[in-house]
Amino acid sequence: MKALVLEAQDQGPTLQEREPAPVGPNQVRLRVSAAALNRRDIWIRRGKYPGIKLPIILGSDGCGQVVEAGPGAEEWLGERVICYPAFEWGDDESYQSADFRILGLPDDGTLAEYLTISAENLITAPGHLTDEEAAGLPLAGLTAWRSLVTRGRAKSGDRVLVSGVGGGVALMALQLAVALGAEVYVTSSQSEKVERAISLGARGGVLYTEGDWGAQLREMTPGGFDVVIDGAGGEGFGDLAQALAPGGRLVFYGGTRGKWPRILPQMLFFRQVEILASTMGTPTEFDAMVRFVTEHALKPVVDSVFPLERGAEAFDHLEANGQFGKVVVKLPMEKA
Repeated sequence: MKALVLEAQDQGPTLQEREPAPVGPNQVRLRVSAAALNRRDIWIRRGKYPGIKLPIILGSDGCGQVVEAGPGAEEWLGERVICYPAFEWGDDESYQSADFRILGLPDDGTLAEYLTISAENLITAPGHLTDEEAAGLPLAGLTAWRSLVTRGRAKSGDRVLVSGVGGGVALMALQLAVALGAEVYVTSSQSEKVERAISLGARGGVLYTEGDWGAQLREMTPGGFDVVIDGAGGEGFGDLAQALAPGGRLVFYGGTRGKWPRILPQMLFFRQVEILASTMGTPTEFDAMVRFVTEHALKPVVDSVFPLERGAEAFDHLEANGQFGKVVVKLPMEKA
């Protein structure tokens, strides 16, 4: 099979021939039709992710058809599916087990013509989504769902702020929050992205590149936000915390902009606010997210689609940070 293989840090993955992994009991082989990139893939490429092993086929997200099924998984044969993009969450819904790992490292991932995976990870792909849209749903949708719904406890009528709109998780958080009936605002570095977020249901937004963006947020929503969703951290984290309403929840799922600034405890405790961490999500949350996306006919935003042979360009495009939505790699679909 053809696969995008990362062999060295700070280089693009190269297109290589690999043997598909054998199919065992309760496993299936997917013919991958589309795979989506995540910021995680960029961090691995740059050597800034724990537990890196090389060579590796990256990719946590994908859509495909089951073309082979091992004993115990025959019911999935021929199904168009997406996958829960992780393994071994464990028995406690509140946090993952020590054995938890994400598809695409250390296990070979979706950026290949075939993927062998446990049938327990499968869920039927939503019928209203194209393969490219479905490929962009799993990791971003799951991360956004746990951050917004489980940890953030967002509900209809809440005022929600989503920072850094344009990335896959932020856009899914925006779409999910709008579908929940929340009043949603965004931040971005580009006015065009704010306008596009408004077209998806946001009430408004500010540019975090402007020095008074925190004051702009407070003027826009004088009572503050019930839920803030952030994946960046960095110096702006203090402004996000200050934008919380009494009893508000700030949920962060990443830290691409680095360390938080110093935050005065007095700014937080008197308003009874919460700062909550979130990573990925459980299989139960994945099922709930996919059902919600199907019920509300939500569609992950696809920024661009690259053919497999131009997969290294897809990595460069994502790393340039200009995208609005998911960067997807389309795989050739000759007969298996």
